[in-house]
Amino acid sequence: MKKFLFFLTSLILAISSFGQFGYKYKLEPVNGVEISYKIVHANFFDKSSPVQLRLKLKNTTDFDVNISFKIEYQFDLTKTFQSENLLIEIPRKSAKTGKFHGLIFEIDSDDPKVFDSDNADWEFIEFKVNKADKN
Repeated sequence: MKKFLFFLTSLILAISSFGQFGYKYKLEPVNGVEISYKIVHANFFDKSSPVQLRLKLKNTTDFDVNISFKIEYQFDLTKTFQSENLLIEIPRKSAKTGKFHGLIFEIDSDDPKVFDSDNADWEFIEFKVNKADKN
């Protein structure tokens, strides 16, 4: 019974941590910050759950950075959605990812291929990287 519980716990942890991997789409780095993203269902096991845009921001510099950004996405040129201005600090040589760090944006769709068509797109309307001040 203990082996079964250990196996079950390990399996659940592996599935939940696997959700943080697979950021297969990459954008051009900005001032030493690598930007990756993926578009997935909010609930891995529920294919009718809303779609989310999840970001991974990796600081490749030798100093801490503050990143300020806004995201906008649109459908059919008529439906436009915009996030609030977000601020995140990333220590040197580390990354912030999706669910663990709140870099999730829910998309008004249940199709993970929503941005594959010409009718939909998303972009950063602001992305500023500044060296973090050490107090």
